[in-house]
Amino acid sequence: MSKNIFKKSVLIAAILFLAACKKDDPKIINEEEEFSRVVITVTNEGDQSSEQYTFEVEGHDHADETESTEDTHEDHLEVELAPNSSYLFEIRFYNDEDPNNPEDVTQEIIDEADDHHVFYELTDGANISIESGTGDTMDSNSNALNLITRWTTTAAGVADVIAYLIHEPSTKTGTTRNDFGGATDVELEFEAHVE
Repeated sequence: MSKNIFKKSVLIAAILFLAACKKDDPKIINEEEEFSRVVITVTNEGDQSSEQYTFEVEGHDHADETESTEDTHEDHLEVELAPNSSYLFEIRFYNDEDPNNPEDVTQEIIDEADDHHVFYELTDGANISIESGTGDTMDSNSNALNLITRWTTTAAGVADVIAYLIHEPSTKTGTTRNDFGGATDVELEFEAHVE
C-alpha cells in the first residue's frame, strides 16, 4: 500500500513540476513590425500601365499606443493621374534593416488585419474618390484593410495626400485621421496631380 502512495505522490509531484515549468516558459510575443520603406504601385486600369513610388521611413515604436508615433518620408513625391480615369493603388511595407535580406512585412499586416487599417486623407479638393480595390484584404468583420484601393478621378486638380498605416484603430470608418483612433505606424505625404 505504501508503494502505491509513494507512486501517486511521485506522479503528483511530477505533474506539479511540469505545470510549474510551463508557467515559467516565456510566452511567444508577436513582435511589432518595423518599417523602413513603403512602395506604392499605381496602375492605370485603362491601359494597365503602372508606376512605383518609393518612400523611405524612419523607425517607429509602439511604446505608447495612446500617442501617435509617426514614420514620415523625407522626399516630396508627386503622383501623376489623368482626369476621368481609374487607378489601382497597391501599398506594401518593407523592413530593410538587413540590406542583404530586405523583408516584405505586408504579410504580417495582412495576418493582423483586425489590428491595422490604411487610410488616405485628401485635402485641397482634387476630384478623386477612393474605395477598396479588387483583391484587397478584409478583416474578420469584413472591413477592407485598404492595401489595394481604387482611385477614380474626374476633373483636373491637385490634392495633398497623407497615407496612414493605423495600428489598432478604434473604428475603421471615418473621413479624417482622428476619426480612426489607434496609433500611427506610418505616415506618408505626397501630391496627387490630376492633369
